[in-house]
Amino acid sequence: MTLSFFIILTIFVGTSVGGAAHAQQRKKSSAKKATSIKKGKASSKVAVKRGKPSVRSSKLAAGKNSRGRSQVGSLSKGGKKTRGGRRALASASRRRARARYLARLRAIRARDSALRNITAGNILKDDDTGEDLEIRAAAVKALQGRSGTVVVMDPTNGRVFTVVNQRMALGSPVKPCSTVKMIVGLAALHEGVFDPDQEVQVSTRRSMNLTDALARSDNPVFQVLGRMLGYERVMKYAEDFGFGSRTGINYKGESEGFLPDEGEQETGHMSSHGDGFGVTAIQLAAFTSAIANGGELYTPRVLRNAEEAQTFIPELKRKIVMSPEDRLRMLAGMTGAVNYGTAKLAYNPLSQVAGKTGTCRGSSDKLGLFTSFSSVDDPRLVVTVITTGSTEAGRRAAEIAGRVYAEICPRFFKDRVTTPAASAGTEIPEPKASNVKN
Repeated sequence: MTLSFFIILTIFVGTSVGGAAHAQQRKKSSAKKATSIKKGKASSKVAVKRGKPSVRSSKLAAGKNSRGRSQVGSLSKGGKKTRGGRRALASASRRRARARYLARLRAIRARDSALRNITAGNILKDDDTGEDLEIRAAAVKALQGRSGTVVVMDPTNGRVFTVVNQRMALGSPVKPCSTVKMIVGLAALHEGVFDPDQEVQVSTRRSMNLTDALARSDNPVFQVLGRMLGYERVMKYAEDFGFGSRTGINYKGESEGFLPDEGEQETGHMSSHGDGFGVTAIQLAAFTSAIANGGELYTPRVLRNAEEAQTFIPELKRKIVMSPEDRLRMLAGMTGAVNYGTAKLAYNPLSQVAGKTGTCRGSSDKLGLFTSFSSVDDPRLVVTVITTGSTEAGRRAAEIAGRVYAEICPRFFKDRVTTPAASAGTEIPEPKASNVKN
């Protein structure tokens, strides 16, 4: 029994000593780990002090340098943008688009300002010797600082009352835009390529008569008529009406303009938009005078002094191809343009204005054209306006002409009041015969 007691006592003592040893070992191991962690934190703090950024400080720095990129990147999950990321991206895109728009707007405004300054400088250089200074002042005032030119002349004899911005009016041919429809309309009527009493069939579902097509400046109608005529016949009438050659006006620097080369322009689009043409304001005014007076194409003349005024004899270049019936059909559309179409801003209560607008893009800027005369039954004035700039259009040119008529019509039509035609189909009498010496 004593032997057994000693064996049990030995086992118990050994177990206690081993457990104490293991506990001591675990305590030492825990102490080492705690020391390691403290050293790691200390080294991190030292690294931050030495300029090595932490993850958080790196994100803040990136946000300062590239706000949009940081926002989008920080709002990404698994390669896909979160809702906040998409919003940030859209916002950045809108800011860039806005910046581009403002840059374009500044460039456009600078261009418009330059064009207005050029016009103002040209007007100061105009030779107004012999011009009607009252009419000239009205035309300059009507232009109101816009970039453009105004021509006012007498359609019965070719006398020029004023040419505002002579450099542009005489030496700068422009695309005629929809004023080319007057050439095509007269040519199509004279050649009989369509029945003027019927509507022009544009498509299986659409047609329009010539009066409304002129008044509303309908492109498809004149494209159809132009293709019916063909290039050669359109050019034949354009040349007969005075385009592609100088008018012979007694100002310096007149250009002859130019006509489209065959094959370079599609005939239909050429006949509705004036592609390939280069016309001057004075050519357009002389042609409009011929429509007003019944077909007499005069050489424009400014009467430089009292002697020229006393001895003035109108110089008739030629009688253009235009029957009285064709003229009346054209005038129905031209008065319609002013009464209910594209040129309503040219309306004048003292006289029945007839005209044609044109709107298109030239070589670098938008163009606005309006050529007109007043009055239909007794033509005394032709007013032709061409403007250029970012917002120009035929209706704006018609508005300028309307201001000119408002200023000068009382002087020319004070003895009468003419009520505009009730409709474009109203019969329009031929003009009074002019006293012409050939």
